Amino acid sequence: MNSIKESHFLDFYNNLVDGNKDKCSDIVQLLLNEGADLKDIYVDLFQKALYRIGKLWDHNELTIPEEHMATQITEFLIAKFAPPSPVNSNRKAVVTCIDKEFHEIGPRMVSYIFEMNNWKTYFLGASVPTKEIVKYVKQIDPDAVALSFGLYLNLGRFLELVDHLTKFFPHKRIIVGGQALKENSDNVLKKYPNALYIPSIHELDEYLKKEYS
Repeated sequence: MNSIKESHFLDFYNNLVDGNKDKCSDIVQLLLNEGADLKDIYVDLFQKALYRIGKLWDHNELTIPEEHMATQITEFLIAKFAPPSPVNSNRKAVVTCIDKEFHEIGPRMVSYIFEMNNWKTYFLGASVPTKEIVKYVKQIDPDAVALSFGLYLNLGRFLELVDHLTKFFPHKRIIVGGQALKENSDNVLKKYPNALYIPSIHELDEYLKKEYS
């Protein structure tokens, strides 16, 4: 059940646009004190606010500095209210953006969803070259690799990476998130039986609980 009221969202959103980091932090802390699920805060506060800000920016109703400030505040809040690191974790996940993907808030939250499910995560951040991802996966030997793929114009880079991961690690689970595959994930991933598109944080949480608990 969604624990984020519209009044909470609007209060957070308005302060985020105004660049009021302390007030945004107070709102998140209040929600957590009231028993809000961190996953709901990710989706119904952070993600919802940034989507709205992105649309306003697209229509020239917000400036680039305002959009960047909102992003920086959100990244600060995600780090500040991060879940505790898992103890005695038996599973590992590498979480990364593909090459030329620069928005790392989504995959950062994904890494924490893994940690909430007692996975040790290795978050690589934005725009990691294909060869470096493959090299790191070989080094870490994770149970799963989670890829953020948000811009469809990067389809060639995405397919190159999945091709390499499938070739070198054919039995390793590849989890893909991001807006680029929202409409045609089945078609793009049909040749990769080890790859799975999971469109939301809540669905990722359910998948990890179902398949790995």
